[in-house]
Amino acid sequence: MKRIALPLAAAAALTLMVTPAARAGVPSVANSTVDPCLRVCPAGDMTFHVVVRDGTFNPVPGSSVAIDLCACPGVVLCPLNGSENYIVSSGCMVVQITNAAGVADYQIRAGGTCSGGPIPVYADGQLLATRTAVSSPDQNGDVIVNATDQAILAGKMSGPYDPTGDFNCSGSVEPGDANILASHLGHSCAVAVPTRPATWGRIKTIYR
Repeated sequence: MKRIALPLAAAAALTLMVTPAARAGVPSVANSTVDPCLRVCPAGDMTFHVVVRDGTFNPVPGSSVAIDLCACPGVVLCPLNGSENYIVSSGCMVVQITNAAGVADYQIRAGGTCSGGPIPVYADGQLLATRTAVSSPDQNGDVIVNATDQAILAGKMSGPYDPTGDFNCSGSVEPGDANILASHLGHSCAVAVPTRPATWGRIKTIYR
């Protein structure tokens, strides 16, 4: 994976300590929710939804959620431009803090795909889930969605199932996925899509 330097402001934020009042409880694997399909786009307009809950099903606000993409060299993270609702640690860990409802909605600005994983998703260091694939309209990892990507996806439609081309999480690569890719044509790292401002609070865990 292409390594991106952590911004100075984000690096400073990672040095903060947490107080016990900042969390509702310990993240629960059974009660938390992680989207089944991990999708990214260079324009940052595909969402990966995580909800962190504790053992009594209460949301855990201020939880540090990390997606570990270190085993995915084919995924290329766009340089951070300040529009993101996450930070990048160690070049391949995408970190976001849950809001008051325990939600971390990732709109990761990246291209390329990953198959086979593993792609762990952590909350406060607790493994919530593992995903095995990353799909993106940018199929070849050049961080621009164009006709080349359409041709690659067309090949996946005629072959055995490939989750890197399944954008709607249907369990197949079909015309609906081709339509989704077409709606992202022209998207690149240079295209900024506004996201909700991140609420960092105090980060509890430093991922290295």
